[in-house]
Amino acid sequence: MNTVRQVHRAEPVTVRFAFTPAAAYVRAARLVAADVASHAGVATGLLDEVRQAVGEACTRAVLRHRDRDLDDLVRVEFSIGDRFVAKITDNAHDLRASSQGSANGVGLGGDARANDHDALEEDTLSEEITLIVLGGLVEDLVVAGPDAERGTTVTMSWPLPPAGPGADH
Repeated sequence: MNTVRQVHRAEPVTVRFAFTPAAAYVRAARLVAADVASHAGVATGLLDEVRQAVGEACTRAVLRHRDRDLDDLVRVEFSIGDRFVAKITDNAHDLRASSQGSANGVGLGGDARANDHDALEEDTLSEEITLIVLGGLVEDLVVAGPDAERGTTVTMSWPLPPAGPGADH
């Protein structure tokens, strides 16, 4: 029996989960992303892109948490509406904003270390490289944050086939 699955998107569907900032969970997030994207109807040729982009964004979030000694969960959200949207959110606030205060003797008891600046530059460069890679992978990429109080949300989206009674995937 040959069945045809039809895509009906009356209301957006959202899948959310969070994970401990560890490399093993990044692999799981990549697999979930590819599976949800496939079920949403993302073109087969884009599934590797989805998998890699979600992996890069999750790795970035894990590293931001690790660099700031945060045990907070990394949050992942996949939405299926007119497009397949992946959002990866970390809780790592902007070190540059907080280091401005510590460079002025505020925040860390006035103990500003010379190596902190080098480590901060290295972290910033690593994040910028990751964002360049993501920009090359994903046409629709938005990075919101960070600021002194909140982390970043990396939002990426991919096209879905037209919905309707005749649309199949």
